[in-house]
Amino acid sequence: MAHVIWKNQALILLSLALVLTTGCEFIQPSGTTEETVGTPVNQPADFTVVTPPVPPTTPGDQTAQTVDIPDASDLEEGFVINEGALKTKDSQLVLRMITHGRLQMKITPNIDCSGGTWEPFAETKVIATPAANTMNMISVQYADWDSSTRCFHQSILHDNLGPQILFTKYPLTNLSEGSTADLSATVTDAGIVKTVTCSLNQLAKPCAGGVNQISITQLPVGDYIFAIHAEDDLGNTSDQSVRWTVVSTTRTLSQGVHVNDYKKVDILIVIDNSGSMEYEQQSMGKRTGHFLSVINGLDYQIAVTTTDPRDIALGDGRFIPISGSNGQYILDSTTSIDVAQQRLSATLQRPETGSGTEEAIYATYRAVERYNANDKNARSFFRDGAQFAVLVISDEDESANTSKNDPQNLMKLIRDSFGGQKSFSFNSIITKPGDLQCKNTYGATYADRYSAFSTLTGGVIGSVCALDYAPQLQTIAQGMRDLLKTLSLQCEPLASKPLTILKNGVTVNLSYHVDGVNLKFDTELDPGDYTINYSCLKN
Repeated sequence: MAHVIWKNQALILLSLALVLTTGCEFIQPSGTTEETVGTPVNQPADFTVVTPPVPPTTPGDQTAQTVDIPDASDLEEGFVINEGALKTKDSQLVLRMITHGRLQMKITPNIDCSGGTWEPFAETKVIATPAANTMNMISVQYADWDSSTRCFHQSILHDNLGPQILFTKYPLTNLSEGSTADLSATVTDAGIVKTVTCSLNQLAKPCAGGVNQISITQLPVGDYIFAIHAEDDLGNTSDQSVRWTVVSTTRTLSQGVHVNDYKKVDILIVIDNSGSMEYEQQSMGKRTGHFLSVINGLDYQIAVTTTDPRDIALGDGRFIPISGSNGQYILDSTTSIDVAQQRLSATLQRPETGSGTEEAIYATYRAVERYNANDKNARSFFRDGAQFAVLVISDEDESANTSKNDPQNLMKLIRDSFGGQKSFSFNSIITKPGDLQCKNTYGATYADRYSAFSTLTGGVIGSVCALDYAPQLQTIAQGMRDLLKTLSLQCEPLASKPLTILKNGVTVNLSYHVDGVNLKFDTELDPGDYTINYSCLKN
């Protein structure tokens, strides 16, 4: 979804997520009964748009690029480009020469007439636009038999790209009937954003340059496409869209869970190594210096990857060699706490500058896909009988909206890849939505998607702006221990439908509360075979 152009871009961002579960080994149910409730019917939906009071005319900073172009009629000598136009989208420029009795001229693509070749004088000259999508400086000098004129220079902005359309907030892939979908989209251009049109399926409304806040309430069942079409003052156009589905049908599941005494956990840390994390990275080792002490006692394995989605050595879900371990990619609990913490901190403090397109959910998805493709490192990391934890540290949110960036699709991949035998939870140390102080200092963007994912899985949400993550890690550690009393479901159960629990085939009455996809019990569960019958939205 990233629209890569030369213009100024806002970074979108990512965060920290940790998932740690305990002695619950999931057994794939022998059968799942699905009960369809209601018939999905597409109905029209309306939306509201809140736009800036006055659309910005020049979102980009061009103060250092503009040059005054006088009216051609006022020139005694010089030249004009495209009859004095300030900008163009054409690949050629028309220069009209204004002088008297000159025999030669020299045209150069710079400001000082340096270089270039003298040629016979002509009243007009068509030249190729020197550089696309930037300010072009052109200079002209004239000469007669015995002397040359001073250097004349003009500039013109070339722009053949449509406005940049950036969705900074968008719905999950699947929503329940009656939900509200909130979107935020920014439309900018190096010149002037002339028109912006927002459309929900077939319903179109005017939007504006700058930030557009869109709210769609009481969504009926159906498939939705929210699209934005924008045009600048040169006629360049661009389009961007997001899709989602609203469902009202439910499925009833009978999920088997075997509770044992396992304390194994495989932890994948996804660290944001983009340029916006420079401040946090300066002390990342110190910020995470107490991490291993709070999970001491667990049989853990830790691997590290980055939020960089590119197909490179330190991206696309590939593991990073653990610092000081002779090329090993996994850190485990057999290493002493002091040595392990030193190696982990050194690994998390990244020296490189990764992509500004941060995608932590995508990186996790790709790591699991590598396991399915028999990647050696991934196969060593994901152990039988171990739970799966993801820890994401980022100052921005997920910046793409493909199927591999969707939390629900990631949970399904984990369930399908490991036969339903791994429980999963997601905690995030991020720029918390609404934390204005963090956002205005070092937290680049509110992480709405990571926050929602943590809420969905009953995870902890911490602040990436904290100077020391120790208090937050203590909270995460407590949540990890509480997961000894937790059963993770395949999907978020509907409160309007009954939920029953059986142990060894007999119905039991246990005190619990629902936290996203997790059932959190007041006391630890006794070992045994449990069956949970519940209903949730059908994907």
